[in-house]
Amino acid sequence: MNILHLTVALSSLLISPISVRHLLADSTNKIDQNSPVDEPFCYMRTTDGKTVDLGKLCENKTPSRTSKSCIAGSNIAAKVSITNVNYDGNFLSGQIINQGCKIVKNVKVNYEVLDELGNSIDNGFITTQPVTVEPGKSATFRGEVVAGAKVLATHADGEE
Repeated sequence: MNILHLTVALSSLLISPISVRHLLADSTNKIDQNSPVDEPFCYMRTTDGKTVDLGKLCENKTPSRTSKSCIAGSNIAAKVSITNVNYDGNFLSGQIINQGCKIVKNVKVNYEVLDELGNSIDNGFITTQPVTVEPGKSATFRGEVVAGAKVLATHADGEE
C-alpha cells in the first residue's frame, strides 16, 4: 500500500511540479531523527537523503493503532454483541451493537428462560428496533417473556 501511495505522490510531483509546489510548501515536514516513528506512512527521500512526509498529499495518515476495525465474516452472532440486558420478572430488554463491517437487518435476540434449578422452561426471540443497524451503531430490544427464575439472552441472529 505504501508503494502505491508513493508512486501516486511521485507521479504527481513529476507530472506537475508547479501545481504541487504549493501543496508541498504547506504539507511537507522534515522528519525529526529522534522521532519514535521510523518512517511516515507516505514519504519521499530527497537527493540529500532527507525524508519528507507527504501525508497530506496522499490524503492518508498513519492508521491509528487504537482504532477498532469491524468484524468480517458471515457469522452474525459473532458480529452483534448483546449488552445492557435486564430482566424484571416480565420483560427482557437490552441493546445490541453491530460490530460487523456490513449493515445487519431483522436482528433477533434469542433468549432462554430457566427455572430455580437451572432447567430450561422456555425460549424464544425478541426483535430489535430499529430493524436495520449500520456498522458501529446500536439497536434496542424489549419483549414480554414467560416468568422464570432467570432469563438469559443467548445470541443474536439476523441478515446482512
